[in-house]
Amino acid sequence: MCPSPFAISHLAFALCFGFALVLGEFTLLFWWLYPLERVRRGLTLSRGEYLRLRVGLVFEMLAPLLAVALVALAVVSALYHPRGRSAGDPLWMGMMGVAGVALGVIYTRRGLMLPVRSLSLAQPLQEEVQRMGRELGVQVRTLLVLDGARARMANAFALSGGRIAITDYLLASLTEREVLAVLAHEVAHLAQRRRLWRLWLLKLGAASGLLLGLAPFWRRLPAWSHLLLMGTLVGCMAAPMRWLRRQHELEADAFAVSQYGADAMKSALQKVAALHGAPKESKKGIHPSLQQRLARLEQFATR
Repeated sequence: MCPSPFAISHLAFALCFGFALVLGEFTLLFWWLYPLERVRRGLTLSRGEYLRLRVGLVFEMLAPLLAVALVALAVVSALYHPRGRSAGDPLWMGMMGVAGVALGVIYTRRGLMLPVRSLSLAQPLQEEVQRMGRELGVQVRTLLVLDGARARMANAFALSGGRIAITDYLLASLTEREVLAVLAHEVAHLAQRRRLWRLWLLKLGAASGLLLGLAPFWRRLPAWSHLLLMGTLVGCMAAPMRWLRRQHELEADAFAVSQYGADAMKSALQKVAALHGAPKESKKGIHPSLQQRLARLEQFATR
């Protein structure tokens, strides 16, 4: 069965709608959290800087997936030239392609969420990170030290392009072995990106197949059913991501333990939680709670 331009445009709209919805939800969440964070952690960031920092991390994860999906849908639409194609179909195809390319350019040209410090990690630490990357089959191209003091951010990140970043605020609080455990955790996240890409492409193919199968019925269905189907698709594509992200955190912890032991990772997590004032019992968000992660580390320690 040949793909329907009508179905392709609906899938593209569903992806864009889901992307905007996720960014909007996180923006509202962090808008509400800002006063609490400012009092609890003594932030000196303005609300706008805080939102750019927090929502930027969400954008970092989702933008490349949406850009690739839009360009792929535009290419499929361009390769298929059905008879009787309406005048608006080439416009939709062009809009999808331009939107995908534009999003990719914004993603690659954007700045980091925090300023880069003119510091570098000690050579033995860098060599250890490179060794762990080779062990997992990923290339760690750059190690960055970010200025986390103003944001009171004690964290590390696995970024695009094989980059790993850690804030100076965290570096100042950890021992060398704890730093290595944290960096091992982030190297594991770089390796896990491949699994996320495969899952995303699988879900994109499944959603496309569903829309193509329903293509003969699209114009007969009422408008509200289109919205219902798009909402269902967005929900079905987003829900597994949350579960997988939580599993990835536990797997990354396990890799860090295999390299530097459970004690180093456990003490690093406890120090990060103390710096952030994070409640141990919290089960919200895309990460496992601190209590769950510490319990898993205790299991490793007793083996």
